Amino acid sequence: MRTTRARAFLKRALVSVPPAGAFIGYALAAAAGAAAHVAQVPLAWILGPLLATALAAIAGLPTFTPVAWRRFGQVTIGTSIGLNVTAPVLVTISLWLPIMVATAIIAIFLAAIVSVPFARMGGLDRKTAFYAMMPGGLSEMANLGAAAGAQSEPIAVSQALRVALLVCILPPLIVSLDIHGTALDTALQQSLSAFHTFTALALGIAGVGVARLLRLNNPWMIGALVGAGATAATGLLTGKIPPPLYWFGQFLIGISIGARFRREIVVRLPRLFATSALFVLVLAACLFGYAVLLSIVTGLDLASAALGASPGGLAEMAITAQTLHLSVGLVTAFHVVRAFLVNGFTSRFWSAFNRIHLFDALEKIADRVGRGRR
Repeated sequence: MRTTRARAFLKRALVSVPPAGAFIGYALAAAAGAAAHVAQVPLAWILGPLLATALAAIAGLPTFTPVAWRRFGQVTIGTSIGLNVTAPVLVTISLWLPIMVATAIIAIFLAAIVSVPFARMGGLDRKTAFYAMMPGGLSEMANLGAAAGAQSEPIAVSQALRVALLVCILPPLIVSLDIHGTALDTALQQSLSAFHTFTALALGIAGVGVARLLRLNNPWMIGALVGAGATAATGLLTGKIPPPLYWFGQFLIGISIGARFRREIVVRLPRLFATSALFVLVLAACLFGYAVLLSIVTGLDLASAALGASPGGLAEMAITAQTLHLSVGLVTAFHVVRAFLVNGFTSRFWSAFNRIHLFDALEKIADRVGRGRR
């Protein structure tokens, strides 16, 4: 059975030919990425292709982004991030683990609170709004929500919008703070040779295999990170993925996110897009406020705290940390811990919040506020 699935996957990945119109989107995405790179925009090769592909999709142009492309992008970025994991970084991560767990739980709790007014304004049922606001995986939340009886399409739309919005807003905001860490500047690191690049990617893919056997969430990103990181921590492999390959990995992730904004969905669900955008920003603002408190209490620099607590995507926040010479391993670990708790236990959090009548209490507060305004 698995052999048949693997063959079908390879056939779709290697044999499928993009429609002619898709090449217009690729050209626009490449041009936007190059322009953003020249302008020194943070995450240029994600942001430019993402925005160009989203606009092309909304305009009705055909898009073609096979799952295999996105996964290759994740493996490339995961391997690149893993090369930053040294033995001292692992020690630091272990010391911060309790804070990471607390941060993840606070993010889940705040998302649950925000989901109540989101459900009201978006015209959604309570469960759908809850899964739509959870800062988990794009696909995982839609699948878990559908399995729990929620509507998968609004969840998928909200999750894609969450990642896209925060990629566009948070990295430039953090960079504007002009906070730079003391981690090794990747620009000064020597690029790996072709042989060592292949070796690093092979180690990343081996990590993916282990992650899939363990049924971890987002194995293509986390598995590659662990596979490359395990070797980098021993000092046997040092350097960075060659920039063109690194940018290409970002490009594939960018067009994969942008392609989710299909014209028919945007036209059919304008209210959902507007309310999702609003409450994603509300959630991000709440977690940024928490990051400020975390920075004050623990002494962690604000940029690392903001990136670690952000409801944005793992890859995008890790790349931003890399740009600012922060501890990529530490920021990544915050997101890995949250992904584990959100993707693995969201349904249990839903049940727990219902048992303590959290949603009912929030509904009553919302009713009182509404009556007070009248």
